[in-house]
Amino acid sequence: MKNPLITIIIPVYNVEQYLEKCLDSVITQDYPDLEIILVDDGSPDQCGEICDSYAKKDSRIKVIHKKNGGLSDARNVAIDVASGEYITFVDSDDYVSDDYVSTLYELIKKNDCKISASGYIRFGQDDELKDGNKVIKEYVFSGDNAIKEMFYQKKFDTSAWAKLYHRSLFSDGLRYPVGLLFEDLPTTYKLFQKSDKVAFSTKETYYYLRRSTSIEGSPFSQKKIDSTVKIINQLESDFNNAPHFLKPLNSRILNFSFHILLSMPFDNQNRLFLINKIKSYRLTVIKDKEAKMRSRITCLLSYFGINNVIRILKIIK
Repeated sequence: MKNPLITIIIPVYNVEQYLEKCLDSVITQDYPDLEIILVDDGSPDQCGEICDSYAKKDSRIKVIHKKNGGLSDARNVAIDVASGEYITFVDSDDYVSDDYVSTLYELIKKNDCKISASGYIRFGQDDELKDGNKVIKEYVFSGDNAIKEMFYQKKFDTSAWAKLYHRSLFSDGLRYPVGLLFEDLPTTYKLFQKSDKVAFSTKETYYYLRRSTSIEGSPFSQKKIDSTVKIINQLESDFNNAPHFLKPLNSRILNFSFHILLSMPFDNQNRLFLINKIKSYRLTVIKDKEAKMRSRITCLLSYFGINNVIRILKIIK
């Protein structure tokens, strides 16, 4: 029986020094039936030319050149034209193992589900990469339990990458929110809600680069807080009538709030919104034995002053 076509979507913007390593890791996958869509999102460097040169060498590659619209817009444009039965995402400054796609697909096939996820390795530009984990374990969650696992940031988080999705999950117009940063957080749980099961392997197949010029690593901007406020409000609204998600949701919002405060100047007037969220949820998180111990300790320390905790976290980050 022929393997299904799998689409790999790679948004590309201002990453010329990392792009070739990313693309080399994708074209050497041991799963051959691929459609690779590179979206040149108006990149000001040589990324567009690099994409075109790879397309000339590999017929599986399609290149879309478009005006800059951000990560969500680039993903959405590719989703609209994807031909694969399954879709996965790779960020253009990251790279993947040779069995990235096959690992994710085997999980789906074995467990008859519509979403799979794998482990990943986070590294800095000057880090020496460690070997992947030796002991591989697999888990299968219901859609609801997968959302809880994701909100608790345990076996996997809300990132679009390191996951494989059946294309039907996007068929009713579900797309990434254009104009928002942190676009994975208000999107991935919606995909999970549409899948009765999610399979996960601890095998580390994705290599995530932490760099200062990425969205995560870039200095604080007004767009960050605007996106944060909209996303937190959306989460609270979407799960307002779902009490069984209350504890994991509180944990995720609280950790998200601390994360944004770490990059926000102390004199920024928008700090109060996040500080109030932390005050609202910290007692629930402290009492929640499912929450990460680090989160519970951070919440406990916050009673001695949230700004003091932020100063400590900045030092040990």
